[in-house]
Amino acid sequence: EAREAARAARAREAGARDAAQRERAAQDRAAQERAARDLREADRAAERARASLEDARERAREAATTTRPTRSAPVAGTVQRDFGEGGANGQTWSASPGARVVSPCGGRVVFAGPFRSYGRMLIVDCGGGYHFVLAGLDRLDAEPGQRVLAGEAVGTLGNPGGSGGGRASLYLELRRAGQPVDPGNWTSRG
Repeated sequence: EAREAARAARAREAGARDAAQRERAAQDRAAQERAARDLREADRAAERARASLEDARERAREAATTTRPTRSAPVAGTVQRDFGEGGANGQTWSASPGARVVSPCGGRVVFAGPFRSYGRMLIVDCGGGYHFVLAGLDRLDAEPGQRVLAGEAVGTLGNPGGSGGGRASLYLELRRAGQPVDPGNWTSRG
């Protein structure tokens, strides 16, 4: 009887140990499942934060490269022919030979070089679908891929040739989504 009682006691202890181990295992599994759920939720939150940060960065890049009207002239001169006059898609400025030409907007230079009969030409991506075209330059001080600020020197006008102190010409065109728009909202008329 004593042996039987001892065996029963050991069986109860073993059963209690097994039950305790099963309980600990169940608690461990539940804790692991909670940790996995928390990790998945943290991953989703981190992904939302990354997406939000990227959106904010994109808006900041757009704001940094999209400058609004400077109301300054691209060259020290006067408008010889304005947007819309005789179907003109831009402005023609008259200035002294060698005059410094500045970017009418902050942005990235997407083209800089000779172009057909326009002399040296520069195209600045101002952001927001806007591009400024400046043509008739003699010297370029900017190159493709370069970031420029509104009012930053990007080149000079040449000498129109001939005698009698001729004036040099700068052609300025503003395009939005590929269509010419009046640059007068961005620049003064000289």
